[in-house]
Amino acid sequence: MGALGGRVAVITGADQPLGRGLALALGDAGAGVALVGDAGALAPLTAELESRNRRAVAVEARVGEREARERAFATAADELGGPVRIVVHAAVPAVAFERVAFEDVDDARWDAVWEGTMTAALAVLQASFTHLRGSGGRVVFVTPTVSMSGAPGLVAYAAAMEGQRLLAKSAARQWGPDGITVNCLAPAPEHVPIGVASSEVSLAPPALGGPGDAETDLGPVVVFLASDDAHFLTGETLCADGGVWMAP
Repeated sequence: MGALGGRVAVITGADQPLGRGLALALGDAGAGVALVGDAGALAPLTAELESRNRRAVAVEARVGEREARERAFATAADELGGPVRIVVHAAVPAVAFERVAFEDVDDARWDAVWEGTMTAALAVLQASFTHLRGSGGRVVFVTPTVSMSGAPGLVAYAAAMEGQRLLAKSAARQWGPDGITVNCLAPAPEHVPIGVASSEVSLAPPALGGPGDAETDLGPVVVFLASDDAHFLTGETLCADGGVWMAP
């Protein structure tokens, strides 16, 4: 059955390589996986999971729309035959990945990146609560290490990622009595298409030699955070970046 056998996981952002790897890891750990976003773009990943004899469904929904998100959670539960117990949020608006000089960030771009990212994260958390409350529910936000280091030309993106980390901490504090844990996974910057190398945000090369593979190196960390073994860990950020970021 695996560590997550019989559970239903919702994941956003699986149309990108990082989210794809995490989705495959969740499926291989036994979870039924609902891929939320552009169902057409997610169809190949759904087929790959099914080819591994994993339960999977692609659910069409816009990440930032609260009503659509709530419908997506209900659809995931119906299609995969059980209540949602795990939520992994890795989706980010594509505009966030564009490098723009600090002094050239206008209101429209700031709203698209900061407001868009934070609104989507809030919608995901709020849609999660009803499903996860009292069930040992798990939420994992994917917040690359540039949220802590910053990066030239990516002020809105870095600010939004750090904002998500603070949102996760606040949710973790409020929802602890409800049995819900909320944690963050911080991968190396190479895992997102922002054109930033680990060497740009660290004083030394990665201790383990590189950013790692999304499925086989980062996936087990997400599986752990989603499992019963992580029941006493919440409000934390686990840096799974091969040893790029070593500050507390």
